[in-house]
Amino acid sequence: VSRCREIIDTQLVPPPLVAQMAALLMRCYLPLKPRDLVLWRDDAETWLADEAADYWNFDVRRCAEHLFVDLASQHRDQIVALVAAAVGQEEEEEEDKAADPSAAFYRRDGRLAALGLCANELYDAFDFCAWLARHRTPDSPLGAAKWRVAWLVGRWVPVRFEAAQRPHAYALLLELAGPDSPLVVRVEALASLLVCVDDWDFDAAQFSAHFLAPSLERIASVLAHVESADTRMRMVGFLSTLVQRMQRAVAPFADAIVQMVPRLWESAAGENMCQTAVLVLVTRLVEALGAQATRMQAFAAPLVAHSVDLATPAHVYLIEDGIELWRALLRNATDLDDSLLALALRIPPLLHASTDLLRNTLRLVESYFLLAGERTFACCGPAILDALHSLVADTTLAARATLVGYNALSVVVQCTPQALCAEPLTQSNVLWTGFTRIVDHSDSALVLVHHSAFLSRVAVQYPALFGEFLAAQDAAVASVFCSHWVGLHADITQVPARRLHAFALAVAVGSTANDGVLAMLPRAVPLWNEIISDTGSSALLYGSGSEYDGDDAYPHAADDDDYVVAENARRKSLLAADPVYAMDFRSVLAQSMAQCERLNGAARFHAILSCVDPEQLAMLQSQLS
Repeated sequence: VSRCREIIDTQLVPPPLVAQMAALLMRCYLPLKPRDLVLWRDDAETWLADEAADYWNFDVRRCAEHLFVDLASQHRDQIVALVAAAVGQEEEEEEDKAADPSAAFYRRDGRLAALGLCANELYDAFDFCAWLARHRTPDSPLGAAKWRVAWLVGRWVPVRFEAAQRPHAYALLLELAGPDSPLVVRVEALASLLVCVDDWDFDAAQFSAHFLAPSLERIASVLAHVESADTRMRMVGFLSTLVQRMQRAVAPFADAIVQMVPRLWESAAGENMCQTAVLVLVTRLVEALGAQATRMQAFAAPLVAHSVDLATPAHVYLIEDGIELWRALLRNATDLDDSLLALALRIPPLLHASTDLLRNTLRLVESYFLLAGERTFACCGPAILDALHSLVADTTLAARATLVGYNALSVVVQCTPQALCAEPLTQSNVLWTGFTRIVDHSDSALVLVHHSAFLSRVAVQYPALFGEFLAAQDAAVASVFCSHWVGLHADITQVPARRLHAFALAVAVGSTANDGVLAMLPRAVPLWNEIISDTGSSALLYGSGSEYDGDDAYPHAADDDDYVVAENARRKSLLAADPVYAMDFRSVLAQSMAQCERLNGAARFHAILSCVDPEQLAMLQSQLS
């Protein structure tokens, strides 16, 4: 290989040939051509679309650009020296510009094209910031030189651009994006500004002070004048990125951004990708505003409704981003608007329709109940319970799907009073499904643990309902259920889940006189001793191993109170109020044992206790005393 490389470099493509090729490309093929300038005048948006498309092999200039980049990567030292020398000749050719300005422009444009194409190779050999500070953008036919300078900034910012010099670049690009420039210059200047904003070293505070308002004005101005869907998408994409990077700083301009959306949405009718870009923009605006976005619910609800309408063909393209907007509205809400509440009616069809978006759809269920549990249940609670029951009862789905389904059901139970939820929950048969699956014991241990966890949650939240459910079962069947239920404790790995299971066993013992339930007491006592020994009588610190995976935490400034997502605070409050964490296990167990003795009578109760291992029983009595 090294020998082949040597032959290519010394015989096939020797240094003199490389120099000739580079000079020829810079002189004849890299500069913009007169036909480019004609297209700028006659069909600017088509030229922009062609320039952004990856069809370089059908255009001579862009083929030349690829060849020049390849030369630079293979002959870096030689090309870097040639380009640096060529760019340095500009200041020595002022007299030539006066004699033949057109020829001078094309020579200069070829050199600047090479300067941008070789930015990665030139980063340590050329001070672009100093060059940019010395060179103003001269007037030229249709602003071609301005376009090239805007393009150059976009090429160099990701490579090397000092933080102190960035305000100069922002100001220059905003000047080039002004209404006096041709459309292609304005779009290219905004595209380069997007590169600056989306750069790793971008300083939002530095930008927001003087450049945020003009940037939004320039984007709005371009959007008002373009007709092409591709150009609109580019501008909407830039606006989305700007909102995402600036976050709370865009709050004073939120109304102006919102006013753009209806026209953008209507102009994108039938253009699904454009509407998707609009949905992303609104989603990022909602996330940037945080709790202030509550006032946007009535405005954004129709967008969500159209995007998730399964009866329209467009939902295939829009539903994913529509659900993301829906989630953002709920997560950041401090109150629930009637228009957003009405959207909850669309959740059951989504749960029945597809598993592709199942996780996010189930998170919608959780978000609704965390925000307004009683109002949501009154609106569509029974329908949601039926849909969730169909999900967790489906044996063809993976265990993960069963888990997330039961997580949503658990949030419903925790956020809805028993008086409102008990009857629909029973009628949905979800309790019966979990009960029979544990009795049959035919599923894998992983799936059975999920069924057990939900029944345990119901027992803790709705002890009266759970006791009635167990009391209604045949003693023999209840005995099988309780035997399997207690046995699942060994398959539960997380401490909070084991604690929930132990709480539920205690509740079950004290809620019914069913012989099948009481039969599990000898096996339950060792588990209770273990839980008391492992966790003590006080509640666990909530959040350690909770069922919430925390992926909704705000990604940018999680430790800043201004950036706390409202739903995260609601989840934390729900966890803090969870009886499993808030109540003393010893007290609950002592009350359940006393209730069991009252229900069954002292003689029968002590007869059952006589079946418990004496050592374990003594340990429990010692713990409870």
